[in-house]
Amino acid sequence: MTLSAEELREDKHRLADAYEFRLKGEGNPLSGSLFAAYVLGLVGVIYGSVLMHYVFTQWPQTLTFVHQNPVIATLIPIVVIALAILVAWRAGRTRGPAVPEPGFIETIVRTDLPRSMTLRNSWRGSVIVVVATCLGLGAAVPIGMTLANVTPAVIPVGIVLGAIAAAGILRAWLAGQVAGHGPVGTRRTSALLEELPAQAVLQQSLLSESVTMSLTAGDSRRARTQVFQLRLSHRPERIAVSGPRATILRADLAGLRRTGTASLAWLVAHLAAIITGSLAVVLHAPSPLVLPVFYLLAHLSATGLTRGHQAQADGAGVPSILGLSWQEQTILHLGPLAIVDLVVSLATGLLSGAAPALAVSHALALTLTVIGGQLLSAHKASPPSALIGMSTGAGGGGAALWMAHPAIVVVISAFLAHLGPTIAVAAGAFVVLIGWQRAASRYAPARLKESIFEQAAAQAQERAAEKAKKAK
Repeated sequence: MTLSAEELREDKHRLADAYEFRLKGEGNPLSGSLFAAYVLGLVGVIYGSVLMHYVFTQWPQTLTFVHQNPVIATLIPIVVIALAILVAWRAGRTRGPAVPEPGFIETIVRTDLPRSMTLRNSWRGSVIVVVATCLGLGAAVPIGMTLANVTPAVIPVGIVLGAIAAAGILRAWLAGQVAGHGPVGTRRTSALLEELPAQAVLQQSLLSESVTMSLTAGDSRRARTQVFQLRLSHRPERIAVSGPRATILRADLAGLRRTGTASLAWLVAHLAAIITGSLAVVLHAPSPLVLPVFYLLAHLSATGLTRGHQAQADGAGVPSILGLSWQEQTILHLGPLAIVDLVVSLATGLLSGAAPALAVSHALALTLTVIGGQLLSAHKASPPSALIGMSTGAGGGGAALWMAHPAIVVVISAFLAHLGPTIAVAAGAFVVLIGWQRAASRYAPARLKESIFEQAAAQAQERAAEKAKKAK
């Protein structure tokens, strides 16, 4: 539908009045997107260029490969961009780029104003963030190559590829959101926005708000299940009768088998992070910015392999039906992962040429840090009450820090590991210590409750014994 100039001018005035009514005192509706774009672009350029410089300096054969195989070197970023576009389209089916907050949808989007106007700022905010991120990453790789004595002419090429990636990702992201509500084709952005029903946008917005609230409350597992629904590849199975300790191990293994492909992907990602982070060239890296990347990846991927421990943490305070203490259950849930990490890390370090003392200390430090990070993550609990429900302003930042503090502790431990083998092991042990203390604090009320019941039962038995004596 084409609007006349007079109708368009009137709609703009109505939209401005609606913005004034809805956003009064909250500043520019794009301020949050501008700040996010600033942070992502800055981090992408600075950290990415430093990391790429290290890669090209430590592995000069990568630059040799680029010079000798220019066609393949050109196809690699194209394939990466194509995969990113595919992921963006899939993400648009769950949460698209044009999704305002629910109150804005109810008061403004549901009116008779054109969708291309009411969803414009939400769309522009997504454009700003995606463009800043893609341009930052597109500049980081060629800047790293330039720092490694490659011609600066590669920088414009990287920026152009970043711009192409941004355009493709944004188009696919919006197309994924529109899919099922109208044709996509080569239509303009404004026409695609007009196809979005208010109810569909509201559903995505409510899901986004629900995930945000789960993250703000420190429940990252609930947020993950809201976004990614696990597909169970096996029917529920009865665990073979065995002792309580073997039952826990069998239950964890059965849970990993039921999640099928998801568990396999987490396992591959975790082993890749452990192996790459234990190579001798990484252990001898002069830059302290390299090791934290692999520590963080190992920590994040381990969360997909410790669902049994997470379920145990969710039931903190409930007596175990197997009659085991929480300490025994925790060791049984995390012990197999610790053994695998220790063996794989140690073998990788020794086979890649690292000194035995360095390989052993690194394997211990990495394993301890990963296990401690899982303890902190599973027993994260809720943030302070002042932060719950606050999704904007300083409170939202504080809640985000609370949600991410297990990963932050892991990264700090990785930075300390760069100071020497002894400090690395001590830092990993400290992470386990604070994680263990966090778990103990979660189970303390249960121990107190049990002790009260035990005392009451003992007193009742004493009274019964006294009555029996008097009766005799």
